[in-house]
Amino acid sequence: MIVSFTGHRPDKISGWAEARGAIEVAIRKSLAEEIQRLVNEQGATTFMSGMAPGFDLWAADEVLRLRAERKIGESVRLVLAVPYPDFDRSFASEYRALYESVMANADEVIYVSPGYHRGCYTRRNDFLTESADLVLAYYEGSEGGTRYTCRKAEKVGKKVINIYNRGLF
Repeated sequence: MIVSFTGHRPDKISGWAEARGAIEVAIRKSLAEEIQRLVNEQGATTFMSGMAPGFDLWAADEVLRLRAERKIGESVRLVLAVPYPDFDRSFASEYRALYESVMANADEVIYVSPGYHRGCYTRRNDFLTESADLVLAYYEGSEGGTRYTCRKAEKVGKKVINIYNRGLF
């Protein structure tokens, strides 16, 4: 089973400016629990991240952390669906370091487009949706790529698990 991640960038997460640390910890905790459940109960073997700052990067990092701590099997794969090379060039330093670490430890990196172009994020989101059996999301309801990806997944009959609905904080 292949699971793709989709979720908000930090600036779209409610309360981020006031409680960023607590929010990240809560989201990562819920991610870790759900990743372990999907591996142990649903047979997930591959996780895919689009590598945007916030949820995408946290999710990819949690897969790597859980694998390193042997909370999920070493055979569980992390595949990165990066919109284009040098995608991270405009990231804040805190996200660039995490991006580089995840890139260095992933099992596979796929550049969905050869360079930036209008529509490259939609192309990446389509790739994530089409490749997945299930989508694990953090979606609060605002417009943008996460909404697009969740709706597309549902439209083509793929299950979407939204951890925002769990009331993390």
